[in-house]
Amino acid sequence: MFTQSVSSQIQNLIREPLYFDVAEREQPERNVQRSHESKGFLCAVPGETNYTLVFDDDALPEGHQARNIITVNSMKEVMLYYGLLGGACEMYLSPEYLSSSDERLQKLEEIQEPLARDLLHETDSEILSAMLRKLPLDLSGLLESPLAVKDEDVLPGVIDSAIIHKKNPANALLSEPYFAGDIVYYNMFMHSEELRFDHESDHVQGMLLLEAMRQASIATTHVCSGLPAIGGMTLISYCTNFYNYIEHDAPVIIRAYSSYTVPEEMGEKDSYAICHVFQWGKLCAEAVLDAVVFMNSERYDRHRNRTEKLSLRNKRLFFSKVQGIETINQ
Repeated sequence: MFTQSVSSQIQNLIREPLYFDVAEREQPERNVQRSHESKGFLCAVPGETNYTLVFDDDALPEGHQARNIITVNSMKEVMLYYGLLGGACEMYLSPEYLSSSDERLQKLEEIQEPLARDLLHETDSEILSAMLRKLPLDLSGLLESPLAVKDEDVLPGVIDSAIIHKKNPANALLSEPYFAGDIVYYNMFMHSEELRFDHESDHVQGMLLLEAMRQASIATTHVCSGLPAIGGMTLISYCTNFYNYIEHDAPVIIRAYSSYTVPEEMGEKDSYAICHVFQWGKLCAEAVLDAVVFMNSERYDRHRNRTEKLSLRNKRLFFSKVQGIETINQ
């Protein structure tokens, strides 16, 4: 019943036309001064938080101090970014927009972070991946973090190897995490004892990037999404795009998000993680990783037993076919 109620509230908030025809719309009387006062998420002066949302048919004031601007075109996008960034984002509406968009303003004033987070967790990876790609790197926040951002910065300590399901810390490619809402940032290290190459490369090898993003997806599911240390996961798909070479001599930052939420029952659950790799503020690679997540090792062991039985059955069928072909050919 609660789930149905929450879903109904979300649908009421996001059910709207994407554009307003201001010229044809009846202009309601309203107190623009009162409505434009800062109310936490809604802001009168952009730049109070790290991210500023603005509708694509609105505009920021001249001389604004907004640090990172995200253009949105629907209430759904607003709610998703709010669910993702929480108090790190604000919504700006110009006085002109306020006087002509009463319906949207009312819905914005009704937005609550729990509802936004519920919508976020129900959103599929394709939609959220595109939205995260629009999200500028939070340089101002990172400069105040322990992570290395500039070439001369010192790298932080290595992440706890247990969080990335490794026994040897020398195999960890991630630093200790830095948190910003539901987003987690890591520095990437360039060497792992378990990955060796037979030649020198003038850039960071793709295999290292793949392993670093895999580790980031595991770590984020643990440290941000609440998977217990005894939990495990099985990777079922890994989709990657490479955009730019990564150099050896400058800090690399990985930004990661996990859709995982702890289930009400101690069972298995489908989940995905999205990772972006940056150097000098430029997006160099991205990945979407889908997995089945298990709350404890017993659940994982049961899953492995099932898959091993299926594999054994496939093995028997394969050798039966091979034997039949060999018998015919004799």
